[in-house]
Amino acid sequence: MFTERRASILRAIVGEYTQTAVPVASEVIVRRYNIGLSSATIRNEMAQLEDEGYIIRPHISAGGIPSDKGYRYYVESLGEGVELSMGERLLISHLFHQVEMRLEEWAQLAAVVLSRMVNSVAVITFPKATRCRLKHLELVPIHDLLGLLVVILGEAKLKQQLLFFERMVTQEEMAAISGKLNLAYSGLTWHEIMEKVIDLSLIEAHVSEMVVEIMRVEDEGEYEEPFLYGLHHILSQPEFSDTLRMMGIMEILEGRSLPRIIPPDALALDGVQVIIGGENHDEAMRECSVVVTRYGIQGEVSGAVMVVGPKRMQYSRAIPTVRYLGSVLSDLLGGLYNRR
Repeated sequence: MFTERRASILRAIVGEYTQTAVPVASEVIVRRYNIGLSSATIRNEMAQLEDEGYIIRPHISAGGIPSDKGYRYYVESLGEGVELSMGERLLISHLFHQVEMRLEEWAQLAAVVLSRMVNSVAVITFPKATRCRLKHLELVPIHDLLGLLVVILGEAKLKQQLLFFERMVTQEEMAAISGKLNLAYSGLTWHEIMEKVIDLSLIEAHVSEMVVEIMRVEDEGEYEEPFLYGLHHILSQPEFSDTLRMMGIMEILEGRSLPRIIPPDALALDGVQVIIGGENHDEAMRECSVVVTRYGIQGEVSGAVMVVGPKRMQYSRAIPTVRYLGSVLSDLLGGLYNRR
């Protein structure tokens, strides 16, 4: 049975190790935490915590450090009650209302504010449409049997694809094909384009297939290019003094390889998700934790707000900060789309 006494000791170990990165001895808990227990009692409880996998001891006479299981218990015990102070929330809101009404400005500011508030790496992804819709397409002749398909999607995204034809297609034919397909497909998703039944020539069918493929690939892309700030915070942490370990993490962060940072199902749920140590899919991230939430307009467009840091990050600070910045970006995005 996990008693409240044992829980208070575990919280003390997590809190102390978060601050010092030094194994926590029973004497330290007695001296710094008012939990009303003797050093001997605390040692007995720590032995139980070790047996149950909540803490680890580097060697027999050392103090304890939280395991992934211990951090998970601590995070779950925080619940939804941890919040930023009213002063901090007002300051953040004020900062965002001072910048231009541009998504890029908001994302950059969010990365800087988040990183400085939690002393970790902040990653903000640009919002991406849940399902892209065709806005306009154009066929441009290049050579006898070669044309350029220009596809403009919602969010003003432009995609291009070279098309090879089995016969020469004149500029007039390309213009006619473009007009016909725009009239039929404008505003539709690729699923809806595939389901729409219209009479198409072989060339028109070929162009339609390429449009569908471009849109399908766009929808299957997990994340947009992110804004990243605060790599120096990780470089200064003792956990990452090992050069090889640090190189692996830097490769992921600097390469903006977000599918390696965030498991595919991490953003499938509402609220803030915390991925601790071994819960990370990538081996290089096993000494890190990720705190992440989705922001945006439900069912239409969304991005991610996240913190990447050592497992001993200050979760009671990181979780409410990520949550609040996610809500601020959602509100700003809603205003931009006139959805507030």
